[in-house]
Amino acid sequence: MDTLKLPRPQESLADYIKRIRTSVGMTQFELAIAAGIHSRSIGKIERGLTTRLNRKTQRGLAGGLGIPQEYLEAVERGESVKPVSAVKFCPHCWTPGTAADPLWGQVRAKFCYLCGMQLQTSCTHCGELVVSLKYKFCPMCGQPYKQKSQNR
Repeated sequence: MDTLKLPRPQESLADYIKRIRTSVGMTQFELAIAAGIHSRSIGKIERGLTTRLNRKTQRGLAGGLGIPQEYLEAVERGESVKPVSAVKFCPHCWTPGTAADPLWGQVRAKFCYLCGMQLQTSCTHCGELVVSLKYKFCPMCGQPYKQKSQNR
């Protein structure tokens, strides 16, 4: 996870949005388009006139800035954030609802030792990090984590 995108202690929503937007090289207009909101809204947020965001705006800004929505929620509440660590798993060998094989979690592991397929850490449909394999489906988009086998 990119620690540069983590909210800083006591950072306001306005300062956080502006810092992340400039770090990714976006204009207010470009961010507004990526987030699906009006460009004046970005200006109001960055000037500190808007301190609370609705869920739709949070989702849009998080997607546009490439940050977890939880970061925006924490900044609004003035709380600190710990980086989220993702779970690595083989989309072919993993059995839905079970824990990931410990060998997949090795720091240097990039491919499954059983089938050779590349390990995943995020949903293939929406890109959201997989933080738990307790469930079979992505909580953000509803797509299954396990890929259907084509030749097996």
